[in-house]
Amino acid sequence: MAKTEMNTEVRAAYRTTLLGRFDERYLSRPHVDKVLWGILLAVLVTAGVQAAVQIRKVDSSAFRATGERRKTALGRWMPDAHALTAGENPYGPGHWFPTPPLVLICLVPFTKMPLALAGGLWAALKIAGVALAFTLLHRSLAKKGVVVPTGVWLMTAIFGTRAVFSDIQHANVNTFVLIWIALAWTLFMKGKDFWVGIFLVAAIVTKITPALLLLYFVYKRAWRVCLGGLVGIALFFFIVPGISLGFTRNWALLTSWYHMLVEPFAREGYAALEIANQSLYGVLVRLLSNAGILSIVHMPDQQAWASGMEEMARPATALGRLLRPAITLTALAALAWLCRAKTAKRQDPRLLLEFGLVLLAMLLLSERTWKHHATTLPLIYLGIWYALTCLPWNEKFRSWVVAGLGVQLVLLVGLSEGLVGDRVADMALDGGLFCWGLILCFVQSAMLVKALEAREPQPSAIG
Repeated sequence: MAKTEMNTEVRAAYRTTLLGRFDERYLSRPHVDKVLWGILLAVLVTAGVQAAVQIRKVDSSAFRATGERRKTALGRWMPDAHALTAGENPYGPGHWFPTPPLVLICLVPFTKMPLALAGGLWAALKIAGVALAFTLLHRSLAKKGVVVPTGVWLMTAIFGTRAVFSDIQHANVNTFVLIWIALAWTLFMKGKDFWVGIFLVAAIVTKITPALLLLYFVYKRAWRVCLGGLVGIALFFFIVPGISLGFTRNWALLTSWYHMLVEPFAREGYAALEIANQSLYGVLVRLLSNAGILSIVHMPDQQAWASGMEEMARPATALGRLLRPAITLTALAALAWLCRAKTAKRQDPRLLLEFGLVLLAMLLLSERTWKHHATTLPLIYLGIWYALTCLPWNEKFRSWVVAGLGVQLVLLVGLSEGLVGDRVADMALDGGLFCWGLILCFVQSAMLVKALEAREPQPSAIG
């Protein structure tokens, strides 16, 4: 990435921090930034190689038509892509493909390749996409006068890369969500609002939860973004897959997908009870039911088989069923209170912090959030670390935020199974510690937003 001079105010604030002094002493040396990016690339390539190896391995599963499933997500989706081309329903029992038809159409070419090649190419596309998206983002920020120091990029990678590594390793789609959202934010910085909406819908069709981002832009009255979103919905959900599959079949598949994946949570309030689920609703249902505080009912076997859901449950009482809407309404009210920066100044650091808050809410409000779903953490921590180190703060405030970030690093990264062992990692998941890390991140991001808002000059009273 090309280096651009920081403005005087940012440089002065950055130099007062420990990270800034470390950056000036070590990271500013010739070629150090290239070495760091090379290390990050090597880490992600390692995950890609593991995906290419793992995709050939199988284990047994009663929730698959063949009685077995491959170890990676892409490997498990190969039979679904074959079902699509064979005229079958890839959302029916034995398949349960988790995203709308356009994604499955894109997977069909991979079925023509040897498995290892398909897994390697899938990983390579994600790695190249991440590199491209963040290179473009870096340049767009610099053109707006927001020069991100190497040290901030380093901390962003340390805090945010673990989920990306896991997703590449698992050959899932979540890294593509990061890519589309990073490109959308890049276009937002450039003022190309219509295309922001298009790329946001690319993220939505890849994983439905980024729909919350469109609601954010509706709240911001960014109508050109919303127009792009409407066009994107028409293209990616209906027109493009309709041309490929036939409009009648595409509608039937979309309906099957809705009944299989969306309806059990959106209408009936079911959540996955597996300890891997770190969404706020899923964690609370699991913890409160285990403690005997919340009575739950499990999804009937026939419905579970039709939906491809394992260990699904919901509160048994009318009062308990208020838990999900209470969480959702509280989160939306908090976002409405916090996300009040004007969009006229695209370089305002509050906007990226606000965007990070929406990304965190997206993870917390989902029916299921596995750790490797949190691939958007790099965007979140980019905003946090830039605001914390490149803007002036008193030392007490900055110290408290850094202490909280240390706790987040333990909860979100340090308790991973590859670092502490499977038993300790499972205990952490069972207690919802990853979820609590996301909540702490939300709280601290909110603190930064409100602190920056307090600095804004207030209009003078008239009369």
